[in-house]
Amino acid sequence: MTTNRPLQRWLLAFVAATGTAGLATAQDPPAQDPPAEGPPKASAWPKLSATDVDRVVALVTQFKKEDVQLHTDATAKLLQLGAGAAPFLMQRVQDKEPNQNPQIFAVLDGMVSSTHADLLVKELKKPSAELRGYLVQRLCRFADPGLQKALQGLRKDANDRTAFHAALGCLALGDATALEQVVAYSKTHWTDEVGIVSEVLSKVRSAEAGNAVFAAIATQKPVDQMATLRIARYLAIPDHRVIVKTYLAAADHTVKKEAVNVCRVLAGEPPLEKLDVFQTIKHANEWLQKLGGKP
Repeated sequence: MTTNRPLQRWLLAFVAATGTAGLATAQDPPAQDPPAEGPPKASAWPKLSATDVDRVVALVTQFKKEDVQLHTDATAKLLQLGAGAAPFLMQRVQDKEPNQNPQIFAVLDGMVSSTHADLLVKELKKPSAELRGYLVQRLCRFADPGLQKALQGLRKDANDRTAFHAALGCLALGDATALEQVVAYSKTHWTDEVGIVSEVLSKVRSAEAGNAVFAAIATQKPVDQMATLRIARYLAIPDHRVIVKTYLAAADHTVKKEAVNVCRVLAGEPPLEKLDVFQTIKHANEWLQKLGGKP
């Protein structure tokens, strides 16, 4: 994960103050084979016949009806048409209510993949805010370095949620400057965003990524430490639990709770989003014992 010079200097000072065990090293994870190259990216959408284009329009109309079975049938038939139907589906996305955006997005989810990333970037130029929001959510999941420039530009989108997803994608691609933006938005929208945060960041957890997050946490106020520890769940590696022990002993209940959840996720356990003060203290003491700290 890319860090700036002030952050690098802080990391060096932190290691000097706490010992080399205070931070995980880039050599901690076991050696892995280089990832296999994915399929080549599509340079154009598959061509549809004029008849099939008319079918796309007619099938989308079925989503306006109340009969759920009609929706199911239309979805199946659209998927059969393949990715060539995608640009015509995206033309049917509307910003005003009523619309059929949820059904269209569900079809697109099953129709396009990372092989279509460059084509989806071109669709970002369309004026629809709803379409742009959907596309950024898809693109940030791909963890494709080739998308860095497009995502970076969308971090200032007028829609706060779209800007957040763009920042999340940048963070997953190693841009540590996106962390503050991700934390700021997720702090008040965590319930809605925890799913995508987990999906996107878990793919890139590493010693370096975790080091950068914990360096930021060390200088924050408790309310921000709490929110950043949520992000640390999905970027840290098990060796970072040496650092997490500090926050298991924190005076602030919310910080202690999120330190518990970091430990749980790193141990392969689900996080506990709702813990009262007494439950938090109990879990924190248990984890301190497991990690060799003092309960």
